[in-house]
Amino acid sequence: MAIEKMILLNLVGALDEEHAILQQLVLCENIHLNLEHGDLSENSYLVHEYEAMVPSGKIYKTEDYAQLASHYSELENSVVEMSKGLDIALKIIKEDIGAYSLKNAEEDLKELLEAIKPNIQTMNEKRKQMKELELFKERISHIHEKGIDFGQLEDMTYFEYEIGMLSRDNRNHIKKNYENISALLFQIGDVEASSEDIYIVLYLSQFKEETTKLLKSLNWNKINLPDGIKGNTSQLIIAATERIQCLQKEMSDLEGTIFKNKEEIILRLNRIYSRIKLEEKILQLKEQIIHGNNVFVLNAWIKKKDKKKVEEKIANVTDKYVILCKTAEEVGKKSEPPTLLNNNWFFKPFEMIVKLYGLPSYIEIDPTPFLAITFCLMFGIMFGDIGQGLVYFLAGVILYKKNETAGGVLTRLGGSSILFGFVYGSIFGLEEVPFIKDIALVHGGPLNTTNIMPILAVGVAFGVVVLTVAYGFGIVNCLRKRDLEDGIFGKNGMVGYFFFIGLIFTGLTLIRVVPISVLVPISVMIVSLIMMIFKEPLSNLIEGKRPLIHGDRSSYYVESSFEGIETILSALSNAISFIRVGAFALNHAGLFLAFSVMAGMMNNIVLKVLILVLGNVLILTLEGLVVFIQGLRLQYYEMFSKYFSGDGIAYSPIKLED
Repeated sequence: MAIEKMILLNLVGALDEEHAILQQLVLCENIHLNLEHGDLSENSYLVHEYEAMVPSGKIYKTEDYAQLASHYSELENSVVEMSKGLDIALKIIKEDIGAYSLKNAEEDLKELLEAIKPNIQTMNEKRKQMKELELFKERISHIHEKGIDFGQLEDMTYFEYEIGMLSRDNRNHIKKNYENISALLFQIGDVEASSEDIYIVLYLSQFKEETTKLLKSLNWNKINLPDGIKGNTSQLIIAATERIQCLQKEMSDLEGTIFKNKEEIILRLNRIYSRIKLEEKILQLKEQIIHGNNVFVLNAWIKKKDKKKVEEKIANVTDKYVILCKTAEEVGKKSEPPTLLNNNWFFKPFEMIVKLYGLPSYIEIDPTPFLAITFCLMFGIMFGDIGQGLVYFLAGVILYKKNETAGGVLTRLGGSSILFGFVYGSIFGLEEVPFIKDIALVHGGPLNTTNIMPILAVGVAFGVVVLTVAYGFGIVNCLRKRDLEDGIFGKNGMVGYFFFIGLIFTGLTLIRVVPISVLVPISVMIVSLIMMIFKEPLSNLIEGKRPLIHGDRSSYYVESSFEGIETILSALSNAISFIRVGAFALNHAGLFLAFSVMAGMMNNIVLKVLILVLGNVLILTLEGLVVFIQGLRLQYYEMFSKYFSGDGIAYSPIKLED
């Protein structure tokens, strides 16, 4: 239930083993390239130190990465084109890919191209013809008059014709300018699913050029009759169908010739494709790492638990390397480690909600467990019902097969709703069910006059508790970043928390819940506010930094004063916001009560049941969504703002299938 521990791997290897080492690192699929390069970018002399670690008598020529990239792209295009011709989906095959060299892949590709490329080209041509025929057949099927003989129209001496599609807007444009057009236009078909209809244009041969220009200006979509097909509309459809069937048979015969060893061809294509993708990934690494005269240096973040695995992989191919590892603490601020959330089965689905806001930085506390617990509790309090919670739970179980994250969140929220349904004694909104009402902790339901204020008070108390934890997380995160100013004196730091607690106790003393003078919490608030205004000089004083205030003093005090006002408003907002947790619990019960009253007004039992069912459906859909959004709002705006910056770098290891 934390952020995965990372270490910075500094790998120094001989250039003559670069390709073999990088291949192993790509196949490991667990290195996150560090492009900051740390001390290497600051002191180029260290490269020479690394060269001394891995001696070599050779000086290597620089590779032409652009040329290599172009070559790999050509190979990949050949494979993709062949796969499209064979109508197969390419897949990455990782098994034994390391032993299958690029030379092997190029030889296999050449052999396949010589053996089946001519047949594939023929198949692609026939596919193209089939698509054209199917489109032609589909279009002319919309012609109303099936007896139009296009063969006879072609035999006209002085007239020519075209059939095609024209938009309705352009048709209206022609209507307005008929007197200036030297052609006849007739609509012969409607296409309901399109904004275009089918027309036939008749014109004198001597006006062909003029008519062609006119049609072009109107975005005329000409329908060409396939070669060798003549007759009326019905005959054209029959002829096109027969030709399509003939092409299908020819393609089937070609596929039989090509696919005598179909499984072997698919396997070879996938192996070739996988090798090319591996070479492209290796090239990407080469372009981003540091090179010396005879060594290369790679800096990458890896999971601490993967260190031994990476070393073993490299040791299997060469001994010309040196690995130096540093923990995140040893690296310090020179490079920021990536973040990989690592939570158990219960909390893991809630990582999605955290990532929608942002990722925690490596040194921050992972907010996922806290969010999961508090979100479930909030949802349960606001939407507590055994039956409706069970519906959500079952919906989550069904959804889990298609989307594990969404299904996981829904099952957990449904379970929380069921739990609080027992607390309220409610099942599908009914609060008088035997046994259920007997074990309920809130007797009489949330809307009982004796329960309304306690439920609202529980909402506020819940808010104070979770905000206390949020402030605590924020303070810890700031101190981990060595940010004394915000951690101690900031509005979300220790002093900010004292101000918030002072505000809460001021309210409690005013309503005589806490038997102390109201001056005590007010004094705490005033002192806290003054300390927040002077947070920069106070923190600089503690750390021994000078000057105490950087920049213009008057600007600083004005800015700090406005921040103090913001703190007061924010504390009030925080305290009040969590009333909605209790308020939505009352709203949930009240909404069903309205449907229950309407059902009670009906004499027909069927209508009563129908109203109650419709009420539950409305509550499950509309109110359930509103409660979820409100819970999300409280997390993002009231809690995350206290301790979560969301500016972490996602752990993104180089993978073959990316």
